[in-house]
Amino acid sequence: MTDLEAEQERLREEGVAITMPLREEPWGERLLQVTDPNGVVVQLVDWVTPCAR
Repeated sequence: MTDLEAEQERLREEGVAITMPLREEPWGERLLQVTDPNGVVVQLVDWVTPCAR
């Protein structure tokens, strides 16, 4: 998935429970986490160039 900002907004508008808002990890992972109506946790992930140390 490459446009996580747009997907997060779309999911929010649909009433999906966003359990972890979009964030970027230092190792190059961008992700957000949602929970479906059955309690199943789903992570949407995009990989970017990691931050330099």
